[in-house]
Amino acid sequence: MKSKKGISLIVLVITIIVIIILAGAVILSLANDNPIESANEATFKTNVAEYNSELAMAITNKYLQDNSFDSATFDAGVWDGTGTGDGTIKQYITSMSEVDAAKFEIQSSKLVYVGTNVTEQDWVTSMGMVNGEVTPPEETGLGLNVIATDNVTFNEEAAAYNNPIIPKGFMAIEDGAVWPTDWNNGLVIEDASGNQFVWVPVDGTNVPYAKWCTTGISYSTTSDDSILSGAVVENTQVTNYGGFYIARYESMFDYNSGSIRVASKVSTNKTISSWTRDNSHTGYLWNYINYTDAKTYSENMAASYSYDALKVKSGLVTGTEWDTAMKWIQNASISVTDSRTWGNHSDSTSPANVGNGSLQISGFSENWKAKNIYDLAGNTWEWTNEIYSSYRVGRGGGYDDNGSSYPAACRDFNNTTSAYSNVGFRVGLYVL
Repeated sequence: MKSKKGISLIVLVITIIVIIILAGAVILSLANDNPIESANEATFKTNVAEYNSELAMAITNKYLQDNSFDSATFDAGVWDGTGTGDGTIKQYITSMSEVDAAKFEIQSSKLVYVGTNVTEQDWVTSMGMVNGEVTPPEETGLGLNVIATDNVTFNEEAAAYNNPIIPKGFMAIEDGAVWPTDWNNGLVIEDASGNQFVWVPVDGTNVPYAKWCTTGISYSTTSDDSILSGAVVENTQVTNYGGFYIARYESMFDYNSGSIRVASKVSTNKTISSWTRDNSHTGYLWNYINYTDAKTYSENMAASYSYDALKVKSGLVTGTEWDTAMKWIQNASISVTDSRTWGNHSDSTSPANVGNGSLQISGFSENWKAKNIYDLAGNTWEWTNEIYSSYRVGRGGGYDDNGSSYPAACRDFNNTTSAYSNVGFRVGLYVL
């Protein structure tokens, strides 16, 4: 009988050494794809993106408060965690942690990393912040809810009907349409004060930039009034950008600022006598306004909100813009020649007997919306810059008109000095 043999001590030691070496190799391999490190990187980059967004908002507010603001001179150093942070980066980016506030500065309106952590320096560089400076938005595009510091698209490509330009001082938001893929359903931009405008895409084929509506007086009998001095010719907007912006809501007057407001869907407390926005802005639907005043106030909106310091001017919606918007809406199988189903008219059928037939705050009903724009049909006639003989043209019908006889596409006319309860106006933007 053979004797049993066990493993020798030397072999056992060698085996243990090999296992240790293999384990070390595995650990090193895992370290190169460390999930903890990846999570730290994601958190850091998310925070930096939020800091950039808040900085952009601070810069825009400076423009709005002082149109002589020079972004090249806007600097703020690190915060050492003492005091309130006034005069440091913490004053302008309040969400920044104390730890990060010791690593970043504002230099010439840009967020700059001044920390010494090599890994964080690499993360910052990978975000497009080369040598401490953020790559310009023309090269990187713009995210949602980020104020544009220059006219910019969502990606690196040129502006087009399906790639809307976002003007300096505005941000793209998702409210009824998803950026940027939902470009045909009414993409919304918003300024720092909450005023909202909707992108009307013009591809030149399905939606040509042209007058065409003949309901009421025909477009062929009208001419155009002047647009705001300094604004580019209106059809250049479409040539350059593939579309245009018009206010999402009919114009309202803000008691507090004495300015036009073009945002009203900001409160559940909507009444014709008043509206409220974030407990600070109150006003009313701006009806009883004549053509001359509507034109003046719509053009002055640019100055009221310091748009002139940005790259946008304002004015009354033009006749061509209105007709183009009507074609866009009609292509979605929504009738613009009988708007009883989606407008505030005396004979509205949707929603039946829920506010229709009487004047309402713009945005009162989701049913009175087409392509994410409220009250193009009914509520108030809206002055445009069209001329008919010695008169001026209003569009869309009013709350006391039949939607079958005076629908969204309808043109009617009145004296330049006429002002009635069923007459208001809407603002358009000129992107420079």
